[in-house]
Amino acid sequence: MPEPAAVLERVAKSYKVGGGGSIDVLDDLTLTAERGSFVAILGPSGCGKSTILGILSGLLPHDAGVARIPPPHEIAYVFQTARLLPWRTIEQNLEITRAARIGQRGHAYQRSTADYLKAAGLWEYRSFYPAAISGGMQQRASIARALSVEPTMLLMDEPFSALDELTARTQRTFLLRTWRDYQSTIIFVTHNVLEAITLASSIVVVSARPARVLERIDVDIPRPRSLTDPRVGALQDRILALLGVDDGEPLQRRASG
Repeated sequence: MPEPAAVLERVAKSYKVGGGGSIDVLDDLTLTAERGSFVAILGPSGCGKSTILGILSGLLPHDAGVARIPPPHEIAYVFQTARLLPWRTIEQNLEITRAARIGQRGHAYQRSTADYLKAAGLWEYRSFYPAAISGGMQQRASIARALSVEPTMLLMDEPFSALDELTARTQRTFLLRTWRDYQSTIIFVTHNVLEAITLASSIVVVSARPARVLERIDVDIPRPRSLTDPRVGALQDRILALLGVDDGEPLQRRASG
């Protein structure tokens, strides 16, 4: 049986709101990501997907249940916003993060900073400060920074949502290539059904808030996965039905809408 890299067991989480009330965000949620797997967490906006990553990373406490990432792991986190250091150039943002890991058990990098900046399409902007580039380019720099530390676990919170579709496709391809090269574990949050199908080895479909797991689906469609593949369309329909979306529209019409 594959070794677990991240485990949530019957996890619950609520947030306090004004007037002394609270909102339940997660309810009895259980999921496992095996080492080396690419797991997409898919659900509607606002259902608690980001909270799941926050709990796994240790940045957020949970109210009940068990959350653990068995060691050893070096974790990188890509947030929905870039969170670059504004007083550092784009290249320096990668270098300072990579330098922090070099001292960990004599780690040696397989690729250079330049390799990641070129893959992100940012090499010619390496001397720019974050404020001088667009929000989409900042997010690409954030993704390159996370990938450049070559982590054993990568947590990604809708990392491509701010990118145009052509750029997002390029970044997805590079992400898959990096994942295969390093055999890292990726837990990837999205509300984009086709993105989840294109990328993931398995998809955990979660409900609206409070989130609970509706179904875990193993994706056995060979990569690269085409939108014209009838298996992709059938899987999209299955997921949309789980989420209560069943409008009868064909795949291409939904994908372009």
